[in-house]
Amino acid sequence: MLRFAVLDDRGPVADFPLRHAHLLGADEVAVPADINFADGLIHCVKKASDAAGLALLYDAGDCGELALRTCLLPQRQRPYLLSLELARHRIMLFLNKLEEWFLCDLPADEPAMTLFEQARAKFTAALAAERAVDHSFTPEEDRLAREALCLAIQASERLALLASDILMHHRLNTAQNAAGTGVVNLMIGCAVRRDQTSDGLQKVVADYFDFMVSPMRWPALEPDEGEYSFGKTDKWVEWAVRTAKMPVHAGPIIDLRPGRTPEWLHIWENDYDTLREVVFQHLKKVVTRYHKAVSRWTVASGLHLNADFKLTLEQIMDLSRLCVMLVRKMIPNAKIQIEIDQPFGEHYGCDPVSLPPLIYAEMLVQQGLAIDAIGLRIQMGDAREGRAVRDLMALSAMLDAYSVFDKPIVVTALGAPSEPIAPAPASPDDPNPDRFLPGRWRRPWSPEAQADWLHNAMAVCLSKPYVLSVAWQDLYDSTGPGALYEMPHGGLITSAGKPKPALRQLAKATRLAHFRQALAARPARAESAALSP
Repeated sequence: MLRFAVLDDRGPVADFPLRHAHLLGADEVAVPADINFADGLIHCVKKASDAAGLALLYDAGDCGELALRTCLLPQRQRPYLLSLELARHRIMLFLNKLEEWFLCDLPADEPAMTLFEQARAKFTAALAAERAVDHSFTPEEDRLAREALCLAIQASERLALLASDILMHHRLNTAQNAAGTGVVNLMIGCAVRRDQTSDGLQKVVADYFDFMVSPMRWPALEPDEGEYSFGKTDKWVEWAVRTAKMPVHAGPIIDLRPGRTPEWLHIWENDYDTLREVVFQHLKKVVTRYHKAVSRWTVASGLHLNADFKLTLEQIMDLSRLCVMLVRKMIPNAKIQIEIDQPFGEHYGCDPVSLPPLIYAEMLVQQGLAIDAIGLRIQMGDAREGRAVRDLMALSAMLDAYSVFDKPIVVTALGAPSEPIAPAPASPDDPNPDRFLPGRWRRPWSPEAQADWLHNAMAVCLSKPYVLSVAWQDLYDSTGPGALYEMPHGGLITSAGKPKPALRQLAKATRLAHFRQALAARPARAESAALSP
């Protein structure tokens, strides 16, 4: 058993909400465990005796309420001090990334290094703090550890942004050198829903983005079995291809995330052979219609979550292979990717019949699926599983973890809200109804906080040499049914049609503006694709 003491300024706390709490083992893989709080201690019970780390939502002061983790710790009778172990891991992460990013020669007066030295001094003071007579932790020790944690997070975020500046400068030079050849990746896009089309929205897409994402959600395209409704999707795709001369990314076509499949499909949830055939026919229908208009296909998403449809490991991989092979056969030169939702992988700690995302990505590559990229859906701030708020260093480290598979990364949906999101109503007998409260980054979510997060998160993503493109999750807010949009308050335009600061930030952000200027120098390519009947 692992136990963690939680203190405040008066001593052990009487109550501590466990939000997004899970254990992590080796290779960042979640470990199934029972986690509860009692008598001032977090108790973590797991089957294996291997070392593990605790990850959970934690109030880090001025840094926000963030999903943080400890190092891998051996089991012992004496409890660990939670704040101290969170600070220890963040200091270790800073040192690891300092070496990995070849930044060990940073001057001592660099702000990131200054903050780090302050964090290390506070951490050392916490270790040396005098214990109580019974050798229990003291409020003073906890206070020093919490201060060390906050300073370490600030230092690591500055380091992540410094690394992104250096890498972005390199990508900018590469883009400028390649502009004359036309070999430049189209970097910044946005998803548009089919339920609203207007000249104003189309102008925003044309002015601010390099490509358009058409989600092509199955419940909207085929609300009743065998009865398709393509009209609204056609309008956006035709505009992008014929008027805006803009590339279109489509998908996910087969989306098995919770709430993303039509109701009638659940008839076949216990009949895999029929489900496979229905998936085959739907994918074939959509690809046949749009194969001349779409330049990149996200063929599947959410398979590894194993949420609404309980599949075996063999069935998950078979369905993944089917989606890729069908599109590859129909369009040999197509750009194909499979999307991974909840890329931090906390879902596996609560649902061991699912598949850890890093293991799923590794299996896609090892089994030779002909994908051109791995898609990552990075959404934070929503009151749902897997969408807890993480800091910029955690975001950067997660992207690095997926780069080891030697496949380009496409951020298929980057997103955060412009207002705090309350969790869905829980059942009266739920012992922890707030378990999925998402937290905040630096301050409560607001239009300005969303804009700041977009500016920094997109800079981190775009700076990575293995990231091909980044798409924002939604163009505009909606008050419609939940299946039609990704996140409440998650768009760049309000439901009343007013641009948010996040949209203006896209145009004003210096790093992105310079990069887009380099992209604008590329020669225009004629796009004559059309829809197929």
